[in-house]
Amino acid sequence: MAIIVEDSIREPKGNPLGEINAQFHRLYQVEKAKAVTSINDGEVMLICRIDSRLIVKAGSEVKEYVINDERYQNLKAMSHATLAVYYQLRHSVDETTLCQVKKWVSQIRQQAPLGLGKEVADVTTKLLERISHSNVLPHSAMSMYQQELESIYAKLMTEAVNDELDNLVSNLERICDETDYPSSKIFMIVFGGHQPRYKALALQIFKKWFAGKEQHISNREHHVRYCEAGETLEDAVDLVATAMVDRELAKSTMGYSEALNKDVLSAVAEKAIEEYWFNNHLR
Repeated sequence: MAIIVEDSIREPKGNPLGEINAQFHRLYQVEKAKAVTSINDGEVMLICRIDSRLIVKAGSEVKEYVINDERYQNLKAMSHATLAVYYQLRHSVDETTLCQVKKWVSQIRQQAPLGLGKEVADVTTKLLERISHSNVLPHSAMSMYQQELESIYAKLMTEAVNDELDNLVSNLERICDETDYPSSKIFMIVFGGHQPRYKALALQIFKKWFAGKEQHISNREHHVRYCEAGETLEDAVDLVATAMVDRELAKSTMGYSEALNKDVLSAVAEKAIEEYWFNNHLR
């Protein structure tokens, strides 16, 4: 049986409040359509972190800037290579599997940055030597491999972070030099999958960049957004249009512009939950 999310726009059904609710949603969509038009007309600029690129939309003009070059991809793939080794050996340590992993080790050793490639290859070679006479992957051997990889992981991550920082910030400055948008008219969107990483590196860099702008002493959260499961530029436009409309609606009706950044009920939820648990003697 397929379970789908039900439409609550006309709730409560059979009640005049349901029609009022539906009218609110119709009027909301009208305002959102206006916001989409303003974005597509270039009133604000979108800078989207998608895969290995920054995609910049200023009205009908769209530009691409490559952020993660081959070096960054190598650093990331070296980390993943150790995970591939674990999975490969966990399933089997027969001669065919060992030959496959030895081939990987030889290939890793030749990849830039060569120093880190050599370190990954060396500790993986030690792992293969430890299990060369085993029929299974011993926990002790894998534990030693993990310990030896800790310092290498730290180096790989540090190198990757510094690479992204340098490329992302330099391209942000380049984009701003090439365009005529004040930071108050810029939105930055980070695309990502489910289980969103709200401390994703690009998000942190974007927020830090805004923190240095005079127009964003208090509202940079509004201009930096996470697009969960986003796949197209239209998804970013839709997200920013929603943010623009919600901000105006919240400011006009609730007294502060961030009121609709999340479920309205969550503003009082924490206190209510604590009181409920206490009053009902729950643990």
